[in-house]
Amino acid sequence: MLFASPLIPNNVQHYPRPPTYEFPDLPAADRASFWLIPISLALQQITLAIIGPLPKTSPIRTLLPAIVVPIVIGIGIQATLFSHHLTSPVVNFGYGTAAISITLQGIDILFVIPWRYEIPLTELLQVAEKPCPTINPTWRQRFDWSGACMNNPRMLNTPFEPALLKKRREKVAGTSKRRFLVTRLAKVVMVWVLIDFLLAWCRYDLWFGSATHHMALPDTILSGALRTIFGGSAIWMAVDSEHALCAIICVGVFGQDHSNWPDLFGIWTEEWYTIAEFWGIAWHGLFRQQFTFLTTTVSSRILRVVIPFLLSGVLHFSGAYMQSRDGVEAMMFLILQPIGILAQQWVIGREGVRGKGLGVKILVWISTMVWLIATGYGFVKTYAKGGMFNIEPIPISFLSLLGVVEGKAWRYGGAMEHFGWY
Repeated sequence: MLFASPLIPNNVQHYPRPPTYEFPDLPAADRASFWLIPISLALQQITLAIIGPLPKTSPIRTLLPAIVVPIVIGIGIQATLFSHHLTSPVVNFGYGTAAISITLQGIDILFVIPWRYEIPLTELLQVAEKPCPTINPTWRQRFDWSGACMNNPRMLNTPFEPALLKKRREKVAGTSKRRFLVTRLAKVVMVWVLIDFLLAWCRYDLWFGSATHHMALPDTILSGALRTIFGGSAIWMAVDSEHALCAIICVGVFGQDHSNWPDLFGIWTEEWYTIAEFWGIAWHGLFRQQFTFLTTTVSSRILRVVIPFLLSGVLHFSGAYMQSRDGVEAMMFLILQPIGILAQQWVIGREGVRGKGLGVKILVWISTMVWLIATGYGFVKTYAKGGMFNIEPIPISFLSLLGVVEGKAWRYGGAMEHFGWY
């Protein structure tokens, strides 16, 4: 029984959620591999600092990336395939996705962009806070600039910034700093409460901890759909709340420009109806540049749709593989998305629902949600298999404090168990 009330006593046993996984025989932790990603980042920053002020005619700008990029790719492969079980499911997933995103960023910023443009990179990727002159820059200026570039994966304030992101940034710039901080704080509190409810359900439905648990509810079309929706909601809550919390700290404490913290998601603030609009507008774009940079090298419309999802599939495979040594279903979810996008566009046209009536928009939106839920079940199941939903990220459960759900009100004691070194 999930909720308690004066008429329905909350007498169901609360099952503690230790860090157990579907694959208990995973090898021992390979902690030394944790340093592979920092090594890759340092190598990329040093290389970018050297080639940044150089024109394309410079042999160093051509030869150095030709040497460094294969090393970066090798480090990414090593980190993805041979690192495992570092700490918790969340850290495992973060490490796996970081290994791929940082590798793709290195290929883009050290190889593809220098190959496409003649001018020095310091002129192309200008950073107002960390200027780096093309003529006689100091090494301090070079490294400050290259570090700022590496710390800007969404390419804010650069020629590669997506139009949607620029629009969101301008919208944020039009609000006061005080209002920005208040709205972000309200978002964190709102998501905190929503996560509390979600965790209550995940503790009730043991499928989220282990699909093979003998007390897990049986799979039906309805339960599978609910699990997919709740799992996807958990991803939105986690990513959006972390971004809002970082924005509060960076803007409120360190004084960063709040216009550089535009919204990640457009689920509740912008119109979207089609599958393409879900991925382009509603969902977060943290890795958009890393997924789309190769599309500039092809002219085929189909490849421009397929390539980003192939790279996204590799990234999510890496994160899931790091958790449980199984990421095929997570990867297949992303690889299937171009099929849905192209099929939907074939039926309703490439212009989508622009200029169409409300009834058509609702039907298209329903078809989009049916597609995402149907294809996303295996994705969420892979996350559950890796122990992702065992983590309790909030320190205090208001629902437990009020006696609405079972379990302790103070949650961090249990959560910290997941962050030990095994």
